[in-house]
Formats: sequence, C-alpha cells, structure tokens
Amino acid sequence: MDFKKLEEQYKSELLENVLPFWLQNSQDKEEGGYFTCLERDGSVYDTDKFIWLQGREVWMFAMLYNKVEKRQEWLDCAIQGAEFLKKHGHDGCLNWYFSLDRKGDPLIEPYNIFSYTFA
Repeated sequence: MDFKKLEEQYKSELLENVLPFWLQNSQDKEEGGYFTCLERDGSVYDTDKFIWLQGREVWMFAMLYNKVEKRQEWLDCAIQGAEFLKKHGHDGCLNWYFSLDRKGDPLIEPYNIFSYTFA
C-alpha cells in the first residue's frame, strides 16, 4: 500500500470537498452558528442547532487555521460560531444547552456530557 498516495487522497478530499461543503452550507450567516442537519446537496432540512456540532465546528476551523493554513475564511467561520456559542449556548453559568432553535433560543435544557465536552 502506498501510504503517501493515500495521504494525498485524504488531504485532497478534505480540503477540496469536505471543508468547502461545510463552509458553504453549514454557516448560518443570518442568525449565527451552524446548521447541523444538511442533505447531501447542502440543503438544510432542520434548523435546530445542536451544541455538540457547534463546538466541534468551531474547534475544527480554528485548528485548521492554526495548524494547516492561515485561511481567513476558516478563521472567520470559527469566530462566528464561537460568538454564537458564547451568546446563546449556555444559561449564563456555563451550563451548556443540548440544542437551540435557529435564533439561539434553548430547545433542550442542559442534561448530558456531550454538550459540555464539545463546547
């Protein structure tokens, strides 16, 4: 097995297909944060926002910016998601909600470790 070729294939898939898909389709540019529930074509089928994905997406784009390449679009994506989390993701005492509606109002109160872990 040619591991160098495999590495190039994975990197190409990530940078040319996966990340552009999420950058284009998951960011909610009107209300902030990220859409969680996307069809394969990028259309949104549910506007609820789950805290675990908000946290993961902030981390992912911030990490890519810091470790892979200083792409402004990655940093901007991470910042807008972090601002949404900071403003809406918790009850003021850092008890992280499980999910929010599109505008950031809580749908499910804090109750499990997943929200805390990823936030």
